[in-house]
Amino acid sequence: MKYGIILIMSSYIKKALDITRKNVIIIQPLVLFLIVFTFTTSALFQLAHKITYIVFLTTNILLCTAFLSGWFYMIKQTIKHYHRSENGDYKNDKEETEASLALSKEFFPGVGDFFPAITFTVLCYVAVYILIMFISLKSGTYFLPPTDINWTDFMTAANSTPAEMQKYVSSLTYEQLKAINLWILYIGGIGTVFTFLTMYLFPAVFDKKEQYFFVPFSAFNRNLCFICKHFWESLGLIIFLFFLQLIFSIFSVLFSLNIIMSIIGLIITFYFVTYAIVLIFLYYETQK
Repeated sequence: MKYGIILIMSSYIKKALDITRKNVIIIQPLVLFLIVFTFTTSALFQLAHKITYIVFLTTNILLCTAFLSGWFYMIKQTIKHYHRSENGDYKNDKEETEASLALSKEFFPGVGDFFPAITFTVLCYVAVYILIMFISLKSGTYFLPPTDINWTDFMTAANSTPAEMQKYVSSLTYEQLKAINLWILYIGGIGTVFTFLTMYLFPAVFDKKEQYFFVPFSAFNRNLCFICKHFWESLGLIIFLFFLQLIFSIFSVLFSLNIIMSIIGLIITFYFVTYAIVLIFLYYETQK
């Protein structure tokens, strides 16, 4: 049974890679969005007036949810395009290529149809995540040792060069390092479980159009039922994606050495993010 699951998941992993490679057009919205979002976010941090800041913050949030609405719908349509290609519905390669390029036209219909649903789902998702993290931090103080460190200094070192971070870590005692590692494992574990239990939440949103206030709850219910039905396969997918993310985080140190490597690293990141979303959507759309 285990070997059967491995074979099935390896098949989906290869198919998702094939879909992403043949339909590079689906990476374009991500690139354009991140360019625009970088400018709007940098402008946000320069605002001093509270009302203007709130307006820009709200605009940024709506910009994110509008992008996710169109991009996720575009990926869903890409999965359909791939299945049509598998079934031999296209007369020749030219027709298939034209259909692939036409996927860019699916972005704005997705925004029009699913923007409110995705917006409400994202807000609920973030709110629940923050609440879970808050409760976890509070409850962790009762059974985990205190770190006794200045978190401002820690974050400053973490956001600086690797040499500065290593220098800061070497200044900590064994008890402090042990406490930090325990807290990282604890919070990271809770975050991982939450990610696993909601990994099909957004694909489930696109199953059907519903009243906006009910979308997050009904989508989560469909997502959770799907995970229970395909538990080991879903666990295999999440472990695979976390493994890839770990590899990229290690290589990110090398990619930051110069501008050329940084650009290469950025391209790979775009490809990886798109591939991960395609893989999750592919498995959900095929097995639901």
